[in-house]
Amino acid sequence: MKKILVISPFKIFPTYSGFNTRVYNIIKLLSNRNKISFFYVDYNKKGVQSDENFLLDVAKYRFRTSKRWMQVFHPLLILKGIKIIKNEKIDLIIAESIWAGLHAVILHILTRVPYYFNEQNVEYVRWKRMGKKYSRILKICEKYCCKFAKKVFCVSESDRQLIHKLGIDIDKIIIIPNGVDTEKFKPDIKKRYAVRKKLGLSIEKPVILFFGDLSYIPNLQAVQIVHDILLGKTLNKIPDVKFLIVGSNPPVQYNHEAIIFTGIVEKIEDYINASDVVIAPLISGGGTKLKIIEAIACGKTVVTTSIGAEGLINEQTKDALRIADEWDKFVDEIVDTLKNPESDDIPKEFIEKYSWDSIGKIICETLKIEEE
Repeated sequence: MKKILVISPFKIFPTYSGFNTRVYNIIKLLSNRNKISFFYVDYNKKGVQSDENFLLDVAKYRFRTSKRWMQVFHPLLILKGIKIIKNEKIDLIIAESIWAGLHAVILHILTRVPYYFNEQNVEYVRWKRMGKKYSRILKICEKYCCKFAKKVFCVSESDRQLIHKLGIDIDKIIIIPNGVDTEKFKPDIKKRYAVRKKLGLSIEKPVILFFGDLSYIPNLQAVQIVHDILLGKTLNKIPDVKFLIVGSNPPVQYNHEAIIFTGIVEKIEDYINASDVVIAPLISGGGTKLKIIEAIACGKTVVTTSIGAEGLINEQTKDALRIADEWDKFVDEIVDTLKNPESDDIPKEFIEKYSWDSIGKIICETLKIEEE
């Protein structure tokens, strides 16, 4: 049994985002075989949400800050991290994303405890795509987070190659794909009836779903594309279609009678099952998209862009993915899917590749190899 410190730049409960879901499931899997301490930054101004019932077997340490930028570096966080490492006799650190990686580098230098760097995205590429400043500085920081790490985890072969281009040994970079809880995300016709009744929609009404954290720039861009481009083109071909958009911070400026914003929902899997097709019209961002894996696990066809499908084009997903970067073609794929629905049978190979249980074995085997 190892004593592992997982550092996150965010609190991960509730698990409404892809980042939170990945970190939560990795901690949950590791806690079955190891003693886990979870150290996270919380800059939420709306008050502290209790974590008493969250990952009961995990020791949790909250670090409160007043500003989000303080997650990049804070000397008091370093001091608290050193104290946790000494008191818990930590064997290794797992840093979730570059923001935690910067602290992990310093903690490693000061304590000599090795750390593993979990890259959910190649951040400098993601920032560049979103048009954010300082992507070059981020690239340098990311390089050194990878350089000092024992191993670097990433979500796809394409991300592995991008990290390798930073000058990191390819053998040091391990693919730990994003996964799905296959007991939670699965086809369920009963949910279709329940959710549609709640929304006041008939069973026959064609429903197109997009979901995600709508405060995240790539997802907000996708909603704008739905409103400004896809909506009119789709209504011209299927006049009674509804776009169902699920996620926090609904952008009210994109209201339309054919668009339904729900805000955050408790069980996104129910809304996936209630839809006829899931879309991800993404033009920026990075990593593999958990929303796409979750939709496929529920038996849905996903229409997305090349960026949306990045890292997910393989034998296990090819039958459920339709990719289009031209918006007219994108709409054609939506319409064809609605008119010619496919079977919701989930290939055994998909479950074997993307279930968190399978992914957990890769992580645990990697840590075991390092232990020997």
